Amino acid sequence: MSNMQLVAITRENIAPYVALRMEIADEEGRRYYQTIDLATAILTQGSDYVLQDEDGKMQAAVTIQRTEIRDGSLLIIMSVEGKDKKPETNASLLRIVLAMENGVATLDTRYHVCNPPEMTLPRTKMTEMGFAEIPGTYRYKREPGPPRPGEFPHADRAVERGYTTLVIDDSYVVSDPEIFEKLADIYNRAFSNRDSVNPSTPERMRKNYEADANDIIIAKLGDEVTSSITLSYLGDSVLSPQYTCMRRHWGTGSVDLMCRHLAQLVADRWNVPIIGYAEARNAASWKALERFGLTRIEELMIWERHIPAGETFTI
Repeated sequence: MSNMQLVAITRENIAPYVALRMEIADEEGRRYYQTIDLATAILTQGSDYVLQDEDGKMQAAVTIQRTEIRDGSLLIIMSVEGKDKKPETNASLLRIVLAMENGVATLDTRYHVCNPPEMTLPRTKMTEMGFAEIPGTYRYKREPGPPRPGEFPHADRAVERGYTTLVIDDSYVVSDPEIFEKLADIYNRAFSNRDSVNPSTPERMRKNYEADANDIIIAKLGDEVTSSITLSYLGDSVLSPQYTCMRRHWGTGSVDLMCRHLAQLVADRWNVPIIGYAEARNAASWKALERFGLTRIEELMIWERHIPAGETFTI
């Protein structure tokens, strides 16, 4: 393992890397990848690497996302997923990647290492590398069925204020040719203060729309598009990864209305559970999911290590 190289993902090596990503993903991950243009998403994100052995064979998929956050510190979010899917191997591969980080921290720096799907990295090895386990993401689930009493409590308020919702289709795109520019703008404004989310583009929004498994619900006030939610049908469930809303429409009930539409649509079309995720530190998001009738079913942990500015990161 010591002879492995960390190689950035480019157009030249994206095809075998996508194949590797599909191979090591869990079932839900594979189904979700099939709903998006994975190659374009990876190249746009620009945070993927691969560990190659001395024969040039890809052995592990790596992501390293570095973000200078608003308080002037640095957040480095990292994941390493090996082909054999063994926790001990993943920890060894992670050590190789982390060894390349050796040096003096110019900023107050936090490393967040994500566990691979359906796996927890070995506690002993992680603590030896200076990491502590903390909550990262909550997984939520809404049982099949139409909207129930008590769910989406602010939706009627939005109706009274004149908000409407609809599912985008080809005829709507023709009637509003700038819809994908609007959706990208709403997304980027909504997540401008989220350290772990990269900006989107109209092209990515269009490709998400064009994927057969996806639908996009929007809320409008008159002619203005105020918010959106994307849903992905995964066969045995619907994944609703994110909803976005313009700040000036917060508190209007428009997101409740949009999510009530989502619940009815899923019940009518497939009658399967709805799955959602929320960052543990984003209380507003997980409280909203609970308001929409989703129940927390899993706490996904991550590993954190803090390096004060001026100190040396060592493994």
